[in-house]
Amino acid sequence: MKSLILLAIITQLDAAEPFQLMQNLDGDLSFTGDTPAESKAKLEKLVDDIASGPAKSLMWSIGAGSDILYYPTKVASIWGWRVTRYNGDPAWKTRLERCRAAAAAGMDAPRIAGERAKKHALAFYPSYRMNDAHFCSDPLRYPLTGRFWMEHQDATIGVSPVPQYEGYKHLLNFARAEVRAYRLAVIFEAMNRYADVMDGFEIDFNRFQIFFPPGEAAQHAHLITGMLEEAREHLQGISTAQKRPMKLIVRVPPTLKNCAWAGLDIAAWTQRRLIDALIPSQVMTLAHDMPIDEFVRLAQPAGCEVIGSLYGRSGYIWPFSPQHETAAYAAEVTRTPTGAQFLGAALNQRHLGASGLQIYNLLLHTQPEIMQALTTRQGTRRFLVTQPYFLDHTDTYEYRKQLPVALNPGEENTLSVLIGEDASKSHAWLRLGLNGVHRSYEDVSLTVRINGHRIHEGAAAASTVVTTGLRHGTAVCPPSEAYAQWPVPVEYLKKGWNDIRITLQHAAKPLNVVEAEITVQP
Repeated sequence: MKSLILLAIITQLDAAEPFQLMQNLDGDLSFTGDTPAESKAKLEKLVDDIASGPAKSLMWSIGAGSDILYYPTKVASIWGWRVTRYNGDPAWKTRLERCRAAAAAGMDAPRIAGERAKKHALAFYPSYRMNDAHFCSDPLRYPLTGRFWMEHQDATIGVSPVPQYEGYKHLLNFARAEVRAYRLAVIFEAMNRYADVMDGFEIDFNRFQIFFPPGEAAQHAHLITGMLEEAREHLQGISTAQKRPMKLIVRVPPTLKNCAWAGLDIAAWTQRRLIDALIPSQVMTLAHDMPIDEFVRLAQPAGCEVIGSLYGRSGYIWPFSPQHETAAYAAEVTRTPTGAQFLGAALNQRHLGASGLQIYNLLLHTQPEIMQALTTRQGTRRFLVTQPYFLDHTDTYEYRKQLPVALNPGEENTLSVLIGEDASKSHAWLRLGLNGVHRSYEDVSLTVRINGHRIHEGAAAASTVVTTGLRHGTAVCPPSEAYAQWPVPVEYLKKGWNDIRITLQHAAKPLNVVEAEITVQP
């Protein structure tokens, strides 16, 4: 029965109706003027510009991190609550002076943004990061460290649950009652303060996804569920007083496994209808194959929405070129996604059941190519296998990615590419990014199949172009040294998951697949 329900949801969402787009901004654009008056004017202009674009909802972070807030808080801390060595640091000096001046003047950035959003009929949601880690690099002196942390250093988790980054040990421990009470007090204060202009509230468990010491998340998950119960009850009281509905939205890690690792019991939240919408999301990378459907199976029967998440950053990927010639790969590689990458990711998330799409920390109205792709759904679509982010900590708060794949002679390797639309009336290509042979691919021999259909067998040199532009990559996923590309008969492709099977027949040196995509053009 659940599979039939999900199929019905996906079928309904695949209709060619506009994407429901939401704009989420982290608050750093709150105080950007040399004077409070200039900051206010620039903030109003920013919301005006957002309203002129396709987004219909605005999520605005109430703080810089979790503890330095952009309004005159009585619970947390404001800019300028203390002076540290960063006040004279050229990288911070101007920002701190602007923010301290605005805070001293009593500026309330979320209210300014909310009132301006209301003027333009944008839905407005204050957003709060539950355990932001940006201060962890230098917690005793960092500008984003708040008074509560300084006075409750014994309430940190003490040991990082992610061995690759020790700094997480400084995050507050949600097993401590005083920590939970503090965070809820901020949420209640903000809900009360913006009750007249908001359409609900967003609680961000994704920046960052660490709340308990190593190995303690499962036993303490009920404590965060209890916090959500209190937040839901408080918001419902505001909804009753305002005589209009209020949505409680949560941002969470990208898979149910990652949520469980963090102590976030999504099944309990949805079954008990504590939330109205949830947004699974990676930390910082555009995702084409994030398993949104597993959230939909839990949430939809309970009447809870699942919203996708789109970032303005990807792996280091050259633009796609049907001509597949050296000139296409002569520029420096970039992490900025193209409109075609955005459209492919949006179609995939919609196909898996997302009712809307949140644009996170990217000013959508400043990206005409991306706006055109998302609003018209015309032109090229790029459906990629998601690369790991350069700080992915696999099987903690990020899921294990399919890439890179080490090719060993004679072994068949399988990659799954999601195509979230019917591509039967299009033209299509398969492109593989390769690394390991360096600048000579003359002796590389491959067999490549899509959904059981062979598209190449034998020497790959004629189908391969070596990149000449400046390369960048990561230790997790090295850069593409060359691309092998083939046209694909569209009758080979499926709407949904497509299997790419790659067998290395011969190469002089070890060879890795570090990118894979199916690109579709009308």
